[in-house]
Amino acid sequence: MPLFKQLHISKDCNLFIWKIDEGLGQLKNQVQLTEKEFEKLNAFGSESRKKEYLTTRLLVQKYISAELRIENNEHGKPFLVGSELNISVTHTKDFVAIFVCKDSIPALDMEYLSDRVHRIAKRFLSESELENISDNNRTLHLYQHWCAKECLIKLYGKKNVHLIDELKIHPFSPDQEIFTGEVCRADFSETYTLHYIQFNKYLLVYAISSYKL
Repeated sequence: MPLFKQLHISKDCNLFIWKIDEGLGQLKNQVQLTEKEFEKLNAFGSESRKKEYLTTRLLVQKYISAELRIENNEHGKPFLVGSELNISVTHTKDFVAIFVCKDSIPALDMEYLSDRVHRIAKRFLSESELENISDNNRTLHLYQHWCAKECLIKLYGKKNVHLIDELKIHPFSPDQEIFTGEVCRADFSETYTLHYIQFNKYLLVYAISSYKL
């Protein structure tokens, strides 16, 4: 299908969401891949992962530039080869999104809302964060925290961040469209503003930073 949603977040930041309705062959026909990208595509074991890989590149080529290619640095952070544009990528059940900024650092995470998050909450939330989770809208509130911490990791841009000790989400209610969180490391400390969008059974959280490591 065509683009599911495009959001102009700020003067230099745009967010694109695609719903994957196409078959693998349809996606392959729409995307130009280098030999290196073909090798990476064929290395994925599942068809869904191959579709996500192709759709990410389709979004870049269709809405940013047909000449741009995505690679990942040593920390796994995606970047656009030969471009000053900054990009963040996320995918979940049947959806892929990219967030592209010219002068800022973007971060986003999208998740399908399911009961699974209740079983793993203690793996990524501190005791104080768990105490602040709403009883009325618990699933959404847990995913807001999960997506927010994923965004903080992407903004920090390096591996080996401890989800509980080094990523803090400040208390907020699940109906707040804007909330805050921070990265707290010995070598780095920064607070970020986070926004969320909910549609159907999906949640997307995004943030923007002007700080460059």
